[in-house]
Amino acid sequence: MLFLLFGSVLAVWGMLSGNGTLTAVGWIAWVVGIIVIWVRSAGRFGMRAIMTRRMLRDMHLMRAAAEKGDPVAMRALGSMLKVTGDWDGAEHWLSRSAWAGDREAMFDMGRLADQRSGLAAAEQWFRMASEAGHPVARMMFVEGGLYHRDGSS
Repeated sequence: MLFLLFGSVLAVWGMLSGNGTLTAVGWIAWVVGIIVIWVRSAGRFGMRAIMTRRMLRDMHLMRAAAEKGDPVAMRALGSMLKVTGDWDGAEHWLSRSAWAGDREAMFDMGRLADQRSGLAAAEQWFRMASEAGHPVARMMFVEGGLYHRDGSS
């Protein structure tokens, strides 16, 4: 964007002052600015397409492993679904993973429950994760933690 502005100013200044070299440098800077913007946007859009294809492929692989009962795959699939906005699907797979003993899934279910229904609904999942040894969840239940702000234990 800076090249466009700089090039435009130089080109106009060169034309007004009759300086052909300044005009040429201004046009070159302006063209470089257009190329930079084009390359950046093409890279972004190209990368977005690549990431979308990769995510769809990974979701397919995760779903196959999750359906076979792999708790880590269940959690990964649930996390991917949560990112895409499918909260019901995310809840389904995260809860299955949590009930299979995955403490990260227990914590993620707490975060999902908090987003959907509030902190009170999330407590059971955070407590389950805490009891399973999740370090962040454990900190929520210590004196002065999220669930004991008044210092009670």
